[in-house]
Amino acid sequence: MKYFIDFLNVLKQGKIAPVYLFYGPEAYLRDQALMRLKQTLLPAGEGEFNYEILDGSSVSATEAIAAVELTPFTAGQKLVVVRDAAILQKDGDDKLILEYIERPNKGGCLVLETGQSIDRRKKLYKKIAAMGGAIEFVRLKASELTKWLAKQAREEDAALTREAAEELLLRCGPDMYTLHNEMQKLTCFVGRGNTINLDTVKELVASRVEESIFEMVDAIGEKDGTKAIGGIRQLLRQKQQPQQIIGMIARQFRLIYQVRGMTEAGTAREEIIKTLKMHPFVYKKISRQQKNFSSGQLVQAIMRLAELDYLVKTGGGSFSELIDTYILKLCFEK
Repeated sequence: MKYFIDFLNVLKQGKIAPVYLFYGPEAYLRDQALMRLKQTLLPAGEGEFNYEILDGSSVSATEAIAAVELTPFTAGQKLVVVRDAAILQKDGDDKLILEYIERPNKGGCLVLETGQSIDRRKKLYKKIAAMGGAIEFVRLKASELTKWLAKQAREEDAALTREAAEELLLRCGPDMYTLHNEMQKLTCFVGRGNTINLDTVKELVASRVEESIFEMVDAIGEKDGTKAIGGIRQLLRQKQQPQQIIGMIARQFRLIYQVRGMTEAGTAREEIIKTLKMHPFVYKKISRQQKNFSSGQLVQAIMRLAELDYLVKTGGGSFSELIDTYILKLCFEK
């Protein structure tokens, strides 16, 4: 989040680069940055005339430069945004933009925007970065997102418990657009002056497929065969294919087995998360689940799942019947 706050602070100081490069996977903050830049450059009422968005998949560097060099219709700046800027990948276009940077239109600002990564070795990147215009919009860490979600709640005169924030992140993932939309729904539901708690999130926010797998494995660990089979039925209703379900269950049991082994070996929490490239919230749930199974049970679960996969692929039975049998064996065998 610091990179975004730093950008806003520079805008407040009136320091505007002639060319910006906004890149990286966090679309929500990229769009917020563009909105703030527009508000800074274009006074109210001038946006319609002096703001232009170009399709980067088809526009050339020559066309983009011509647009930003065009005299504004009214007093003030001209802001041109090239969305999904494919011109960043073309050496010839690189050269044209570099030439423009040497003699930019003082009344214009050009933004090259893409969700892709950028080759920082290129001269164009280095030139824009030297002007302070290259900003990478990376995904926020869980701790940053938790604070941001709490801020979203406060802006609607509501509160958000930490448990609710963690559950929301687990269900929605790190995409800020998705989180923002869900927060709008949640704050509207609880109303001003009220608190969004864990139960509210569970009631209103749809589980992701990964969460459904967690719940199904939880049920197996608790020897609740009915609930576990119900979880499989829910996945099928969500249009998940049998092979996908088998793969996700296998991955879950492998993670439980790995976490159990590393924990027994005395590996620290942070090292497990780093080694397995695991989200802290996922680790928290896996760590709890591994207590429900012995190492032998986990090995058995993985081996039986391989047999089930083979039977499904070779027509050895219907998936529903085979997975039901698999779950019941895990639940009721000691």
